[in-house]
Amino acid sequence: MKSHRNIPFGYMMRGGEIVLHPEESVAVREIFEMYLRGMSLKSIAAAMTVPYNTDKFLWNKNMVSRMLENKRYTGSDGYPPIIELEVFRKANEIKLRKAALCICTDEKKKYLHSLVSGGSSLTESEVEGLLVSVINRLIAEPKLAAPDKPQEYAPTAEITDMEQRLAALMHDVTVDIDEITRLIADTAAAKYEQCPYDNRDRTMKIIDLLTRREPLDTLDMELSKQIIRAVHINKGITAIELVNGKMIT
Repeated sequence: MKSHRNIPFGYMMRGGEIVLHPEESVAVREIFEMYLRGMSLKSIAAAMTVPYNTDKFLWNKNMVSRMLENKRYTGSDGYPPIIELEVFRKANEIKLRKAALCICTDEKKKYLHSLVSGGSSLTESEVEGLLVSVINRLIAEPKLAAPDKPQEYAPTAEITDMEQRLAALMHDVTVDIDEITRLIADTAAAKYEQCPYDNRDRTMKIIDLLTRREPLDTLDMELSKQIIRAVHINKGITAIELVNGKMIT
């Protein structure tokens, strides 16, 4: 007959009262101790020797994670305490830091991948090191961010394609007015973005952000997002494009 758990692991009912389970309560303490010693959720689950249910011995990291978050083990909600409140707090502080680190790491990976064009073989750490190096060069000499010469307008392949689609639709008597209106707006926006201008405002913003900054030891993603548009790699040559169009090789 299967046994389903109605109260948290670590406890049992005796005489109508919730009391500590001799073996399970010891396992709860061990779980918190192992986590505070730096063991991962998966490693802790693999180390467990007390079955979670009588019909289900195997543990997984999600079970361990939920137990670490269960404040009843400190004596709340009428449950007898198994661990001290300070132990619970320390364990959950570690959990929050690890979760934040994972989120930060994932965001950084996505950001670094989004910057690179040209079929790069660079690793994430190499791209990060490249960005830090360029930003530190700019911090040392902010005027490097100024464009070398005025930009000339050159429509991108995307803009050319949009213009061709628009020309074709203009001669189509069955065209959906909403569709052509959207395409006109999208084409205008794309051409405006590509339109040449001296980028003075963007250049001054970059210089303002870099002036009096201390050199970076690690990548400042927010600063990088405000000054770097892309990383271009072509025939072994790497160039960093700033948001004002300036290319730094």
